[in-house]
Amino acid sequence: MKIDANRIRSLREARGWSQEHLAAVAGLSPRTVQRLEAEGKAAHESRMAVAAALGIEPTQLAGFQAAAPVPTSGIGAADRIKITLWIVSIVLAVIMFQGVAGYVLGKNAAERDNRIDEACKAAPASCDR
Repeated sequence: MKIDANRIRSLREARGWSQEHLAAVAGLSPRTVQRLEAEGKAAHESRMAVAAALGIEPTQLAGFQAAAPVPTSGIGAADRIKITLWIVSIVLAVIMFQGVAGYVLGKNAAERDNRIDEACKAAPASCDR
């Protein structure tokens, strides 16, 4: 069966795999992978094994549809930056809220203490301090 040898090579190289590594993952001999990439001919079983190893549909090797982009990692650099900025924003919001809330709580406690002090000055016998 005719396959797109360049597609196999580009998908393999995008992952940073050698022909020997692809052969090991697919359960084929290195010579079979070399022949696939050189001649573009493969038995049905070889095509299925290579497609499974590369994580694509077997029809994508035959050139019936364009190969999907191969993700090299789970999260791209741009996504990592976005996630980091969100985390930093949340942490800053929490810190700011705690600062405002702490100020208000501290201010209220100080005002309460001042009222108690004034009450104790006015009537020292009723003060339990």
